[in-house]
Amino acid sequence: GAVSMIPTGWGDPTAATLGVSGTGELTANIGSRAYFAEKCNAGVYSNEDYLALNLLGKTMRYTTDLSGAGCGCNAAMYLTSLRQNPNPSDCHDHYCDANNVCGQSCAEIDIQEANQRAWHSTLHSASDRFGVGGGYGGGGSWNGA
Repeated sequence: GAVSMIPTGWGDPTAATLGVSGTGELTANIGSRAYFAEKCNAGVYSNEDYLALNLLGKTMRYTTDLSGAGCGCNAAMYLTSLRQNPNPSDCHDHYCDANNVCGQSCAEIDIQEANQRAWHSTLHSASDRFGVGGGYGGGGSWNGA
């Protein structure tokens, strides 16, 4: 079915934006973040609106352009349990991750943490900010946190 994108920072003129082209391509800007959703209620965040993907036995395919993501930049794509998190986060949008960034912890799958020189993927439980991961590049001090 149809999937919507819910941006962070509704009503915040200083929030980083996420662009969507006429063909549905997303253009992320530094600091921007958006969530897959079953429906979009502009200006309102509800965990019931977020999409809960069931990828068991399925393939997820996407294309990413890292040509603008230089050294030190982290172009990330990850899955978290926003739908299962009934508690509003410190970010006011039910955001949760293994690093407790917005005050809520949940399991996280980092599909892509990448730039032109490195690519890593990491699995995290809700209480394991370092996780178990692998990839290429990023120097000897890289970890999943």
